Amino acid sequence: MRRRREEPFASQADARAWLTQAVAAARAGERIPDPARFRTTRSARPKPRPTEPPRLQPDVASLARAWMAAAYEDLRRGGPERAERVRRIVEGFLVPWFAPRTATVADVTYFMAHEWLLHLVGRDRAEVSGTLLGPPPVRGPFRDGEELSLAQAAKAAGVSLPTARRRWRAGQLPGAYRDQSGQVRVPAAAAVAITAKRRAPAGLSQGYVTDALWVLRRILAFARANGLFPPGFDPTEGLDAPIADKADRRRPERSAQPRPLSLPECARLASHLHPVHQLAFWLQRIMGLRISEAFGVLVSDVVDLGGTGLLAVQGQGGRSFAVRDDHGQVVAVPYKQTTKTAAGSRVLVVPEQLMALIRVAIDAFHTDPDTGQVDAAARLVPGLQTPDRSGQHAYRHAFTEAAIAEQLSADHLGFAVSTHLLRKSCATDLAWTAGIEDAVRRRFMGHRAGDDVYGRIYTLDHPEVAPLRKVAEILDHHIAMSIGTLMVPTIRHAQWGSANPLAARADHIDATLAAAGWLVDPGSDDDPLCDARRVAQELDIYPTTARRWMTDGTLPTINIPDATGVSRRYARLSDVWTYRDRLAGRILLPDLAEELGIPYHEAYHALRRLGLAVEQHPTSRQYHLSTDAADALRAEHQRIQSLHRRSMKLAAAARQLTVALSTAALLSRTGQLEVDPETDSSGARFVTRVSVEGYWLNRRRGRRS
Repeated sequence: MRRRREEPFASQADARAWLTQAVAAARAGERIPDPARFRTTRSARPKPRPTEPPRLQPDVASLARAWMAAAYEDLRRGGPERAERVRRIVEGFLVPWFAPRTATVADVTYFMAHEWLLHLVGRDRAEVSGTLLGPPPVRGPFRDGEELSLAQAAKAAGVSLPTARRRWRAGQLPGAYRDQSGQVRVPAAAAVAITAKRRAPAGLSQGYVTDALWVLRRILAFARANGLFPPGFDPTEGLDAPIADKADRRRPERSAQPRPLSLPECARLASHLHPVHQLAFWLQRIMGLRISEAFGVLVSDVVDLGGTGLLAVQGQGGRSFAVRDDHGQVVAVPYKQTTKTAAGSRVLVVPEQLMALIRVAIDAFHTDPDTGQVDAAARLVPGLQTPDRSGQHAYRHAFTEAAIAEQLSADHLGFAVSTHLLRKSCATDLAWTAGIEDAVRRRFMGHRAGDDVYGRIYTLDHPEVAPLRKVAEILDHHIAMSIGTLMVPTIRHAQWGSANPLAARADHIDATLAAAGWLVDPGSDDDPLCDARRVAQELDIYPTTARRWMTDGTLPTINIPDATGVSRRYARLSDVWTYRDRLAGRILLPDLAEELGIPYHEAYHALRRLGLAVEQHPTSRQYHLSTDAADALRAEHQRIQSLHRRSMKLAAAARQLTVALSTAALLSRTGQLEVDPETDSSGARFVTRVSVEGYWLNRRRGRRS
C-alpha cells in the first residue's frame, strides 16, 4: 500500500477535514475515505471567451498561404488539382520574388509587379529600362594592364569562384597564367569571359503568366479586405501578361496555322496503334471526348440500339485524380465520377461505324469466353498493366510515335499535335457542316448551350436526344465516304501485365480481334500483303496513284519493317478488293466527262448549273456521282447537242449572214430570225438554223430582182 497520496481541494477547510480522517485511517490500517465527500466548495470555471480569428501576418508569404487556406481549404473554391496549381504558382514564382523585396504586403508597388511579369517571361535586366530596375552593378573600372586574382575576377564577373576556376582550367580565360607563387593571375580584360553558363530558356507561356497575375490580384484583394493594404489602390492596374521572346520561351514556337486531322490521316495514325489504343483514339476523334472522358467510359455507359447506340459521358479515368472524400480529405482515386465541368456530363448518339467497333471491343475485352457474361462495371478502354487503372501515359506516347512515323508530328506540321487535336478536329468537322444547330454542336462537345441565363440554366438536353441522331448520321456519312470503316487493321498486339486478368485469356482476345479483321498477321497465303505496284495492278490505276491512296489513307494499310528495318506500307488484298467494289458502284466526274466526250470543266460547270448534290472525296477531291446525277448530266449533254444541231448562237448567225451583231439582234427582235427558247452553259441567245438559212435565201432573191 502506498504511504503517500495527494488530492486537490478547492478550499483549505475541505482539505484539512479530509486530511485528519485520512491520517487516522492510515495509522489504523483502514481504507482512506473518499475525498469526494469532503469537497463542499466547487472551483469556479472561467467563462469561455469568444474565439477570435488568428491575426494575419502582413508579410507576403504568410498572407498568400492564409488566402490559399481560406479559398481552397475552407471555401473549397476549386478542386484539389486547381489548388495544387495555385500552390505551385505561389510557392514557385510569387513568394520567392516578392518576399525578399518587401517587409509587408503594403510595400508592393507597380514597378515591382511590372518587373515580376517580365521576370516570368525571361526578360529581367536585359531589356528593361533603368527607370524600373536601376543601373547595373559596376564591375570596374580597371586600369589598363591590371591583373586580378581568380577570386577578384570571379567577383568582378558576378560568378562563383568554382565557376571561374573551371573556366580557367578549360582554357576560356585568354592571358591567364600561374605566377611564381602559384597564384592564378587573370588580365582584367579577360574577366568578361567568365560568364555564367547560359541557362535553359525560362520564359513561361502567356496563359500561365495570366494565371499567375490573377493569383497576385486575388492575394492583394484578400489583403485589402483584411485592412492590410491601402483601399482603392491596385499596383497591378493596367498590367497584362506579356509574351516571352522566341529565344526565351521554354517551348519552341509553332508558327504554322493549326488545322484538323482528316479521317484518312487518322486512319494512318491508327494503323500504328494496337486495338486498345485505337478504341480510345476513335472515341476522341469521332465522339469528341476529352482524353480523361475516353478512359472514363464504362461498359455500362454504352447502350446498344442495334444500329446506332447511346453513350453516357459521366466520368473520367486513365490517371490518378485528386478528389475530396465524404469527410473532405484529399485522396487519390483512379476513377473520377464527374466530368471536367458540369456541362460535360451528357448522352451522345454513337454512329453505326463506331458502334460496330465498340461491339468487337466488348466481345474481346469484357466478355467471359466460358459463360458469355459481360463485365458491365469494367472500363470500356481496359487497362494494360492493372485492370481499370492508368492508360493515358502509354496512349499519349503511342500517339506521339505514330505521328512521327507518319510525318504528322509537331515538327512536320509546324503546330502542336497531341491527342487533344483529335477533339478539336471533331469540333471543326461539326462547325463547318451545314444543317447542325449551334446548341447541338455545343452539347455534343460537352459545353453549355449558351452563355446567357437561358442557355446556362433553362436549356436542358433533349429528352429523346433526337437532334444528336442527325449528328451521328453525318459522322457515319463522313466515315463511309473517306475511310469506309474505323476498324483499321493492325499487327500490333496489346502487351498485358502479369497482374492483369486479361493476360490469362490473351489468346481469346487475339482470336476475337482477328475474326473481326481488326488484328491481322503480317501476310498470309489467302490474304497476302500488296505493295503499291500490286495495288495498281488490282485497281487498274497508275502506281503513283496507288502510292498516294496508300499514303493519304484512302486504302487501309499496315506498316511492317522490311529486312533492313525500314518501315514499309502495305495493303491487304481483301481491303484492295473491297475498295475496288466500292469504286465499281460509283461514277467519277472525270470518267463521265470522258464518256460524254467533253472537257472536264464543262462537266463541272454543268454540275454546278444544275445544282446536283454530289459527294467529294476528302483526299482525292474527286466528285462521286449518284446514278440520278449521272443521268441528269447525260440528259443535259443530249439537250445541248440537240440545241446546237437545230440552232446557232446569234454571233455565229451574224458572221454567217455577214452583218453586224447589232443588225442580227434587230432581226431577232423583229421576227425575221426565229429565237430558240433554250440556251447552253454560256447563256447566249440562239436562233434557229432554218430561219438563218431562209433569211439568207430571201436576201439573195431580193438582190437578183
